[in-house]
This record gives sequence, structure tokens and C-alpha cells, in this order.
Amino acid sequence: MTTTQSHALYERAVRVTTAGVHSNSRARKPYPLYFQRADGPFVWDVDGHRYIDLGMGNGAILLGHNHAAVQEAVARTLQSGLTTGLESEIAVRAAELFVKLVPAAEQVRFTNTGTEALLHVLQMARAYTGRRKIAKVEGAYHGWADPVFVSTWPNLALAGPDGAPVALPGTGGLDPKIVRETLVLPLNDLAATEALLSQHASELAAILVEPTLIDAGFIPAEREYLLMLRDFADKTGTVLVFDELLTGFRLALGGAQSYYNIQADLALFGKALGNGYPVAAVAGKAAFMEQSAPGPGNAAFVGTFNGHAVVMAAVEASLQELASGEAVALLQTRTHALIEAFAASAKRHGVPAQMQGCGGHIHWYFTGEPVRTYRQAARASSQRYSAFVDVLAESGFLVSPNYLLHHAISVAHNDATLEALAEAMDRGLAAAAQTEE
Repeated sequence: MTTTQSHALYERAVRVTTAGVHSNSRARKPYPLYFQRADGPFVWDVDGHRYIDLGMGNGAILLGHNHAAVQEAVARTLQSGLTTGLESEIAVRAAELFVKLVPAAEQVRFTNTGTEALLHVLQMARAYTGRRKIAKVEGAYHGWADPVFVSTWPNLALAGPDGAPVALPGTGGLDPKIVRETLVLPLNDLAATEALLSQHASELAAILVEPTLIDAGFIPAEREYLLMLRDFADKTGTVLVFDELLTGFRLALGGAQSYYNIQADLALFGKALGNGYPVAAVAGKAAFMEQSAPGPGNAAFVGTFNGHAVVMAAVEASLQELASGEAVALLQTRTHALIEAFAASAKRHGVPAQMQGCGGHIHWYFTGEPVRTYRQAARASSQRYSAFVDVLAESGFLVSPNYLLHHAISVAHNDATLEALAEAMDRGLAAAAQTEE
């Protein structure tokens, strides 16, 4: 496949844009692809090649690219001239619908990105508790801010014992003191996690958990683990925060809190909330949300682009499409069918591999046992993964070369595209079977 136009654009872009991309996750060797059009499950690059998208905006585009109802709502709002810096009826309607669909949320406030939402939540938790320290799970990505870009995709040679992970910076430029203050927890190890939390109980403002680690593929927390965190938070007055930026509206209509039937104090939402438009939200119990109201001692909640009218139109339209529950149910059915097809192919080819997923989030691990921790994922075969996804890419699928990232399908991925994916996975597993670890 020739990509001469992408190459040419890269040569132009790299002169004016670091690495030629605006997010490091889009960098590829020998150069990134550049795109010009998207519709349904498909994207077209500047060379005219069509791909079946298995990234879907990092899982944000649940309904499919260029969804008619969302685009029409955006177009209507653009014609009004209303954009930002003002409150609008559209934002009120979007908030009302959000609270209706997410039973765990008594109130919601909109912002622009997951990292912004995370920083708001941390300030709210500190204002509520009067404490400073936070705890997070090893391998979870919660944005690029100093307190949370910690032990995200850590090097296992430096990460310490399984039951007592060392806090490692996830990137250069972090404040080492802030990194050291973050308590890192081993996912799904109840005894070790409870022991670590107990040692720091009087210092902890918040326990931050992604109910499924999706930026490391798809690693679900066990319900007993989340229940233990809920119980600990109740006993110690610590704020329990669920990062639902990726699980929201995919694991269940009400997010992971509905899926697990466990209510956090505060939660972050985003991604599928706007079907690709830039939005995030902080939601939760009113007593905790009020910590961000104007007033002495409260946490600030400000932002010029918060509640941007055009984005709120996308949010309202997306939530209206999701409200019946049919879209989420369809994604669950299709995800399950793909997992069954992969398992049958892996058995036929004699490849130790797992496909894990829910609600359209999917990922593949080349290892013999179901993956329940980041460390298991990191020890899976990257060589077999590469051989597998190379075949998918040759078959016209847009996939990540990184074996510790994630993939997603949308409602727009119809039977034909999913049958093609099942066939490509079978060929990919045949290639993986011939690959040395």
C-alpha cells in the first residue's frame, strides 16, 4: 500500500509540529497516516485508502463517524452563532438527560478533556477531606497531570514487588515529589491493596480507579475488589472516584457504576459522551459536587470552553441516541460474538491468546491465561501481537501497533465489517502461530 501523500504531509508537518502529530499516541513508524474523511465505521486517508476503523477516536465514537443526528444537532447550533463563554439551554438539557441516564449521578458539570475533569476531581476531593494524598491503580491512565501520570505502562524491571508497586513517573518532566506522594495499588489483589490503603488511611483524599483498565487493553476489575474500595472509602472518609472516561456508556448505559452496581462518590465521563466532540464531565453525589460551587474553601470549577454550546448539542444528540439502551445492548452482543470467534480460531491454530472486551471495547493478549493485572498484560507476547495486527492492517483495518493500548468498535460496525474482522483475526492468529516469542 502506497502512502505517498501521508509521507509528503509528514514532511511538511514535522517542520512546524513536533513529531508531525498533535498527540504522541498518533506517531507511527516510519511516519503517521493523515486522514481526510470518515463515515460510519470507515476512515479514508489522504492517499484515498479506506480503512475499517478499530480505534474510533480512542473509543469516543460509539455511534460511528459522521452520525446523522449528532451532525445535524451541531449544524443547527452553529447557525445560531452561540459558542462559548455563556450558559445555554442546550447545556441544561444535556445535563438533565445525563443525570436521567446515569443513576449514580445526582449532579454533573461539563468540561473539555479527561485531564481537566481529573484535576477538578482531585481538588474537590482535597477540599472535601482536608487531605492531600491520592491512590491509583498500577497501569491505569488518567491523563497527563503530575499526580496521576504515575505507574502508567511502567517498566516491570523497576516497578517493585507485585503486591507493593513502586510509584514511577509515566513521562519526563513530572515533579518527583508529587510522583512519590501517589500511592500505587495492584489491581485485583484485595489483600495487598487493603494493606497499602490502611497504611495511608489518614492521608488519603481520594482513591482513583478505572473500573476497567482500557488504556492497557481491556482488564476488568473484579467486583469484590471494587466493593472493598467502596467499603474502605466509607470507613475512612476517603472519596472514591471512578474514572469512567472510557467505561461510560459502553459497559452499560449508566457506565461501570451500573454494570457493577457499585456507586462511586465522584466519577469522570467523556469519550462516548459526545461521539467524538471534545467533552468531559464530572458527576456524582450532590454533597461532593457542591465542593466545586463558588464559595470560600471550595475547589474552583472554571473554563472558558466549559459547556461550549456546539459541543453540548453533540452531547444532547448522542445521549438521545443512547437513551433507549439499544445501542449499548447491540455493542455487547457484537463484542461477545467477536470474542467467541477469536477463541475458536485461537484454539484451532493452537495459539495461547485472549480476546477481552465489553461494550465495543476490545483487545487481544497473546498469553495463556485471562489477563487480570497490568503485569500479566505487559508480559504477554508483543511479537505474536505484532504478527497478528500486521495481518489485520494488511486486511484494511486501522489498528494500534502497541500491544498495551486498546481498540473499539461502534454501532456502525455492521455484520459485514465484523465478519471481515473475524476472518482477518483467523488469518492473524495463523501468522501468530508461526511467530517465535
